[in-house]
Amino acid sequence: MYDINLRNVKKGRGFFAIFFILGIVFLAVPLFSLIEPFVERSKLSASTLSLPIKETNQEENYDNSFFYSVDGVLYECSSSLVFVDPEEKRLVYYDPNDPSRCIVDGDFSYNAIPWFVFALPLIFILISVFNFIKINKRIKIIKELNQKGKLVKCIPYHLEDSGMAINNVPIKMPVIDYILPDGRNVILRGDPRHDGKVYDEDGLVDLIIDESNPRNYFIDFEINRLTGNTKSDYFQIPEAETKTNIYDHNDINIFK
Repeated sequence: MYDINLRNVKKGRGFFAIFFILGIVFLAVPLFSLIEPFVERSKLSASTLSLPIKETNQEENYDNSFFYSVDGVLYECSSSLVFVDPEEKRLVYYDPNDPSRCIVDGDFSYNAIPWFVFALPLIFILISVFNFIKINKRIKIIKELNQKGKLVKCIPYHLEDSGMAINNVPIKMPVIDYILPDGRNVILRGDPRHDGKVYDEDGLVDLIIDESNPRNYFIDFEINRLTGNTKSDYFQIPEAETKTNIYDHNDINIFK
């Protein structure tokens, strides 16, 4: 059993929570625009046919609007319909308590929103959900490593960009070269440092790995045995003559 801090990994969920919230907000706007006419229509209980424009003496004011009469009073109802025939008659729904509140039959179907307006927020939501699932699986693997993983302390590392950024500041991740018992080199990329930490006092990182399945590993700046570290836990630099070139074509690149 080891002392493992999962705070940085869990903080990654907060990063993607921002994407999820933005996706919900941006998706709500076009959805409201799509639904709003139907909600408004449900509040209008009366209806009448519009008048041909020549019968209203409103030719000069005509601008894709429909005119209708209620109790001898002429009202105008703006429409989103295009290429409207001035002589066309359409059903106009209105509020009998306030006849100026109206909507023209057909505006519902013409209130279509281009599919790409929904695409971006949906992408944000899908990215967030995918990464939530990925991080939860990651946490499960780390907890399993806490039971059966091998601890290797004080390994030299370098930093690489994770492809993510906060306030235009790239989020880094530690990367190490590690030699498995069978002599293969693996390049292990740690979790993105959402906590902003990229350096430790000893300038080294610690590793827990399942050497039978080297895709399961966890890198952090400080991991210790609960019962106290042993000398064999510390990383030993292989002798030059036995070390394989890390750029050899037989190397394994492992991405997280």
